[in-house]
Order: sequence, then structure tokens, then C-alpha cells
Amino acid sequence: MADIKDKLAQLQKEGYVLIEGALSPEETENIRQRVNYAREKGWEEGLNAVGNMWFDTLLDREPDTYQPLVGHPSVRPYLEGLMGKQCQLRSLRAHINPGPYLQEWHMDFYGYWQEKRYVEEHPFAMAPVGINTTYYFQDNDPGEGHLKFIKGGHLSEPPHLYPLDRPKFEAWCESQEHVILYPKAGDCVLFINHIPHQGAKERDDMERSNVVCHYQVTPMYEGVWHVSRPRGYQGTFPFA
Repeated sequence: MADIKDKLAQLQKEGYVLIEGALSPEETENIRQRVNYAREKGWEEGLNAVGNMWFDTLLDREPDTYQPLVGHPSVRPYLEGLMGKQCQLRSLRAHINPGPYLQEWHMDFYGYWQEKRYVEEHPFAMAPVGINTTYYFQDNDPGEGHLKFIKGGHLSEPPHLYPLDRPKFEAWCESQEHVILYPKAGDCVLFINHIPHQGAKERDDMERSNVVCHYQVTPMYEGVWHVSRPRGYQGTFPFA
């Protein structure tokens, strides 16, 4: 527990924590194969301009495969330590990057700073918060793939968000100091949803896939500005 407390302190200070070996080799390989199977079946929602293919229905299609990732024992102490029984699964989304991939700089919870200002104006309101857990299924070594964060990017409001001016926002992100992670197959990166980040492949032909679980503390109303749609209420509290 002392180690978890240190990691939680690190998370709040830096905005992220890398959990090495979060999944066993057997879990990693099984889910890697099932994500590829989903692509073979054509279950993706789309493939965007930066090379990201995404799947939003896999938890419903194959619950035996994906449900174990929700509150997985490797991440449970962090999620429970942060949110307790109020931890709610917002969404589960898988990704495949089938070709060249350079993700745009973005935040998962774009509305965080808006909501924080709203709370300042409404004394009984509570600011919603969110956590991302991203499981990786291939080694993202230097020269192959990576995940970048803005250093300390969760601690102050970025410019050009309200309204969003994406070219200026991305230029600002590029100009900041970065932290670069190289997660291995089976690793999980747990991070605060409003820190700006960017994933990338450095070798176009590498296989790269991951599964993201977004968690939130209620209240998050339906219209909050987040990258994912909420699953709803019933059955989405893994620790309750």
C-alpha cells in the first residue's frame, strides 16, 4: 500500500503513471488476437485521417474477453484509491493503427476547465474528473512507437480550447516540454483525462493496438465535452 500511495502521489504530480506488466503474457496475447479478430469481422466504427481505427462495441460483443480489463487487479488499487465506489466506467474503446499513425495532440476530457469554472459559479456543484487506463499489446520501443504527454499539462489550462482552435492548440502543444513513454506489451498507462497527449508509430509497418477504459467520477452529465460517449449508469460501477 505504501507503494500505491507513492504512485498516486506521482500520478497527481505528473498526471500519469506507467504500470509495467499490468497484463500477463497470456492475457496480452489473447486480447491482441481478439482485437485483430474484431477488425477481421468489420466491427470498427471508423478509421480517421490520422490512422486510428476504433471500436466502441467490443465490451458488449465479447464481455468474457474485455470485462476483465474493467477494474483489472493491476489497476484497481489506483482507481479505488482515487475514486472509491464512485468510480464509474464511462466507456471501453479499442484501437488499431493499421498503417502510418501520428495522433493529433488532444485531451480526452476537453471540458474539464469549463466544468471547473462552472463549479466556481455554483457552490453546490462538484467538478467531474476522469481517468484513462490504456493497455498496450505490442512493444512501443524507441524507433517504433511512443506516447507523449505535455509535462505538467494537467495542472493549468491550455490556450486555444474555448472555442477550440485546433491548429493553434496543436502548435502550442508542440512548443511545450514533453514526456515520452515507450510502453511494452502488457503495460498499462493510467493518466488523468485532461492532460494533453499524443500517440504515434515511428515505424509504419509495426502492429500497434490498445484498449482504453475511461473512468469518471459522477456527476458527469450527458453533455460534458469528452472524447467518448458514456455507457450509462446501471452496471458501470466496478467497485460498488
